[in-house]
Amino acid sequence: MDEETTSVSKGVFIFNNNTIKRSSHGKKRKKQTTETTKDDNGIFASNLWYQQYANLKTILEENITELNDNMFSSVLSQLVEFVGNCHNTTVEEIPTAALLTGINMPDHGAQFSSLINQIKQTETPHVVCLQSQDCTHIKNMMENMISKFINYDSPLEDEDEDDHRNIKKNQLNLPVLQCWYNNLYVEKSSSSPIKQQTKNSQKVLVVIIPDFESFSTIVLQKFILIISSYIEVLPFVFIFGVATSLNTLHTSLSYQIMSKINIRVFKSQPSIVYLDKVLENAFFDTNFPFHLGGKVFNLFVDLFLFYDLSVNNFITNIKYAMAEHFCSGNTMSLCTLSISEAREMIEMFSHNDFENARHLLSFRKLVEDQTYENRIKLLTDDDYLKEVLMQHLKKIQKYLRRFHLFLKLLHVLVNDLPKAPLGKKIRELYAIAVSKDITKSDEYRQCFQLLGFLSKTELLPKISTIINILSPRVKRFENNKIADFLNKLKQDLKDLNDFNMNELQDAVEEIECEELVDETMDSRKQFKEKLLGLTKQKATRQLNKYEQLRKDVLDLLTNAFEEYLVEPKSFYFHEIFFFDDVSIQNNIVGSHRSAIHNALNDPQYYLQCSCCEIYTSSTILRTMPDICVAYKLHLECGKMINLYDWLQAFLSIIDHSDCDDESRRYVKPELQARFTQAVAELEYLGFIKNSKRKADHVARLTWGG
Repeated sequence: MDEETTSVSKGVFIFNNNTIKRSSHGKKRKKQTTETTKDDNGIFASNLWYQQYANLKTILEENITELNDNMFSSVLSQLVEFVGNCHNTTVEEIPTAALLTGINMPDHGAQFSSLINQIKQTETPHVVCLQSQDCTHIKNMMENMISKFINYDSPLEDEDEDDHRNIKKNQLNLPVLQCWYNNLYVEKSSSSPIKQQTKNSQKVLVVIIPDFESFSTIVLQKFILIISSYIEVLPFVFIFGVATSLNTLHTSLSYQIMSKINIRVFKSQPSIVYLDKVLENAFFDTNFPFHLGGKVFNLFVDLFLFYDLSVNNFITNIKYAMAEHFCSGNTMSLCTLSISEAREMIEMFSHNDFENARHLLSFRKLVEDQTYENRIKLLTDDDYLKEVLMQHLKKIQKYLRRFHLFLKLLHVLVNDLPKAPLGKKIRELYAIAVSKDITKSDEYRQCFQLLGFLSKTELLPKISTIINILSPRVKRFENNKIADFLNKLKQDLKDLNDFNMNELQDAVEEIECEELVDETMDSRKQFKEKLLGLTKQKATRQLNKYEQLRKDVLDLLTNAFEEYLVEPKSFYFHEIFFFDDVSIQNNIVGSHRSAIHNALNDPQYYLQCSCCEIYTSSTILRTMPDICVAYKLHLECGKMINLYDWLQAFLSIIDHSDCDDESRRYVKPELQARFTQAVAELEYLGFIKNSKRKADHVARLTWGG
């Protein structure tokens, strides 16, 4: 530690950090340094597993970024068009866009950042985003807004005229903003013809408030009133992000304030729709090799649905699962759908890397299924293991290329069935498919029983959708098996289209009427028995033409699903592509109460020091931190804790000096200060509080208090 920062007590040390100053032309000076920058990848950059992890992480982020742009494009394009056209005519009210973002959707940042970028690229560079924590008072709000407007890097600004950058923050007001705006877009000479040209090219001033509900109502009302008085000279535009409903605007703002703004409402998609699109287009992708197992995937979905509804947190959890998956060894670098890339990586494997592959759980099943000689080779011969590993990698890669495709086809068939046995969302179907053999489940059989009752008008759209999904992807596969499946499906669709249901319907009605008409029936019970008999007859009778066509189509689909939607755990080395370690829940969803208790009751659990090692939970050592000693002593007390008795117990452990009872009454200031700090820390953590009943007592709040 440097001598300059050595101190007995806590303190703040201030150093000159060579703050970057602006030149007279408003440009930043580059700080000269001879220090070499460190590699951002760190010490793992040379490891195969890290390289593959970084590559897949980049691919996932690019897919999500592209999806965000496409997903928000419709509503954002309408917003951008509104910003560009709202001041084409003379306005007396402030043009205001109310963007309904949805309740409990904390992913507004991505949406508003895309909006800001599009507005800056197409309409105006003058865009300001105000956060509620920075605008607690009207003065702060005005200063932040004007400062962000003036201090942006303007391409129209003359390099010799940037005195406004030296304006103090307490001098920022709307007249200063008006002067700055006139310098940008209005010529000095009032008779110049250029003036009219510059006025036509002037840009609007956009103020974005992404969290409308978090702002103080009084501050917002004052802000709108002040801005409305300048609307004739400064072209302001408001964009409010409203998470609840439009009624929030009417209840928060009075009629006088509402008369100052002209509101147009825009709606964005809720977070659950956002999640489904992210999963379907970015994660459930035939080109993305990393997959989550059923337990981990259900954990992430439950955290999303029952905790925060944050898609960003869901994506962060996936990235964390990827990091946990790949850091287990270089064997996980084989998580790729390119067989040539996998072959290159496996050639660089060392003996330890092959041993890492032998520690996989599925490797044990592989060894048990081999003969005795092959078992010895698998356990001892790295070259033989390399050949076996490549052989099974090809099988898994071939399986994964078809898995998501046929999962989408199955989703088209079953998503709108009554009670949705396999779920209405593809994420529900994915969770079942990676957990067990979905084609052997009761839900799957129930779905195909329901599909067996579909009419022609219900079945044809499903088959057409499946063909449309499958047709552009057939060329990606090596063999003609899927092409043959597609051709058979097209032929079945043609037969169904050509079949005339009217003739069949008339014949069925005549037969049913003849069977039901029976003059001997005189009770409801006999009629019920008659219907039950007819049902059994239909189950055993020969199928008509439409039923046979429907059965052929469903049998064709069933055979394909049974072949391509097998359980992932049936493959050897499936752990390379599927991560299903649900123990990461402890790292993602922390148990704060148990963690604090473990840290205070047994500090060696986290500190990993020998001086704090205990064998029973009731043991108290003087080498423990003061807060741990005070915490363990307070566990022995009841609801009310006498501070003097607590102090004496604390001193009996910390101070072992021999002294009589009278000298014990004198407490060393250092020890009293340590005890006071420990008590204050426990009060800050919420274990105790000051008692109003007795001045020299504190009340215990947790665990039996």
